[in-house]
Amino acid sequence: MSFLIENVLWINPGDEYSSKKLSLRLQNGVLIEFGAGLEPFENEERVNGEGFSLSPGWIDLVARNGAPANPHNESMDSLFQAAASGGFTKIMIQPDTVPAIQTIESVSYFKNYISKNGVEILVSASSTVDNEGKKMAEMLRLSKEGADSFSMVHSIQDSGFFGRLLKYLQHCGKILLDQPSEPSLSAGKQMNEGIVGGRRGLAGNPAEAEWLIVDRDITMLKYAGGKLHLSCLSTPEAVEKVWEAKSSGLDISCSVAANQLAFNEEALDQFDTNHKVWPPYREEEKRKGLIRVLQEGKIDAIVSNHSPWHYDFKDVEFENAEFGISSLETSFSSLVHFGGLKDDEKITELLFTRPNQILNREKVALQKGMKADFTLFSTQSETKFEIQNWQSKSKNSPFIGETLSGVVAGVFTQKGFFQNPHFLKEIKYNGSNPVL
Repeated sequence: MSFLIENVLWINPGDEYSSKKLSLRLQNGVLIEFGAGLEPFENEERVNGEGFSLSPGWIDLVARNGAPANPHNESMDSLFQAAASGGFTKIMIQPDTVPAIQTIESVSYFKNYISKNGVEILVSASSTVDNEGKKMAEMLRLSKEGADSFSMVHSIQDSGFFGRLLKYLQHCGKILLDQPSEPSLSAGKQMNEGIVGGRRGLAGNPAEAEWLIVDRDITMLKYAGGKLHLSCLSTPEAVEKVWEAKSSGLDISCSVAANQLAFNEEALDQFDTNHKVWPPYREEEKRKGLIRVLQEGKIDAIVSNHSPWHYDFKDVEFENAEFGISSLETSFSSLVHFGGLKDDEKITELLFTRPNQILNREKVALQKGMKADFTLFSTQSETKFEIQNWQSKSKNSPFIGETLSGVVAGVFTQKGFFQNPHFLKEIKYNGSNPVL
């Protein structure tokens, strides 16, 4: 199959062709030529890229799925469809699946799963047995099987054990992910410790729970060495701590979930379980602070923190509802609409360049022979997220029915071009006739 992507703005920071308008010809999933003003072949499928930008396919560092044990929350197929809809061609699933991703067989299951649309699964395997933080998992064997990183589902309280994890992973060069939260302050808490929690009589999770573990992790990284990523930070103070540590030479990075840019704790005042997320939304001052450090370039990656749940787990009393939001499809628009980012190169850095570097993957440059793996997007248009076009199996999102800035037109993979169902404009043609 042959595609001609016409008159698109190529975006890839550091690439000699970045910010240049080009046409690209893909044949059987491979880029065979590119340049200005390529003429279409007879019966070649054409995609009108005018007004759009094209970047290497985006990487989501933090996502969850339902399969294999809970496909009612999310099947593998619906996960891939939601990812492509959101512009992600690679998604790194977390190890808190059922069963946990802690065996060669479980890593192999995900790494060898072939998607219909060409979206690739990256695996963050368990760093400890059963994700309990007590006994080290067989990380070297899992790394050889293809694990891309290792995660702690819950922050480990034993600092000595945490340091040993960092040291052990240096043997395979993989990065350790921690979503920092001091369990003695955060366990069992329903929302942020603040005005809303106090007004509603619910025990709160203070920002200090995040700061304590961030400080501990940085201290142990100085001591033990290694590579560390602190994911889904919810406060600007935590981001600043990571930035300072990175500036001192430590191999550390951080990410923020896109929905944290959109909401503060007031969203939970009416007990809307779609807003019950982890970490919780903080005060408005903290939300604005996250946007500030984002625009200052201190955040390495924006992630979806996609956590799909069937309505049976969300349409219940607030205290019994699960934490999480279905967010693969809306992360880019949240970044543009609420984060205020309109610069294509900065967006690409957050969604591809830095995540690619964090995982120590090969640098991507536009060249003939490269495999098709691209995201087509625009910050200048809008997306209305209608429920009939929703791709995730779970509908636990406050954005359904909302219109946000920014649009993902689709993704190109080795399996072809997959237009975002939320983007209704006809941009694909065969010759001069629309084929959509």
